[in-house]
Amino acid sequence: MAHSSQDVADQLTAALETGDAHLMEPLLDPAARWGGEQETEETCHSRGDVLTWYRRLYDSGVRVEVTDIVVRERSVVLSMALTGSKTGPRGQLPDLVHQVFHLEAGLVIDIRGYPQREDALAWADTPIVRN
Repeated sequence: MAHSSQDVADQLTAALETGDAHLMEPLLDPAARWGGEQETEETCHSRGDVLTWYRRLYDSGVRVEVTDIVVRERSVVLSMALTGSKTGPRGQLPDLVHQVFHLEAGLVIDIRGYPQREDALAWADTPIVRN
């Protein structure tokens, strides 16, 4: 089912703030990718990988408060304050992260985090080309 960008933003916010990965599952494309520009062993390549990572994050004691939402036609940017444990599955976490969720047909296809809001907004406006 296709979701509007605003619907995705609202549902992602609910999922992240409650720590309920089940709320996120229907928003993710089966081949959703989460990671930086470079491929690493930590890059997620599927819905299952992304959900597992978020579950491990919450299991480690990290909590999320969405502090800002920017909705674009093909992306959503969530600014998130991270509290609780400061060590997640990938090590030390920042106090604030700006995460870009690129959308295709109403589903999240790509997720990237940035320490600077301006960088996240620039990436949000960059088209994604999937292989």
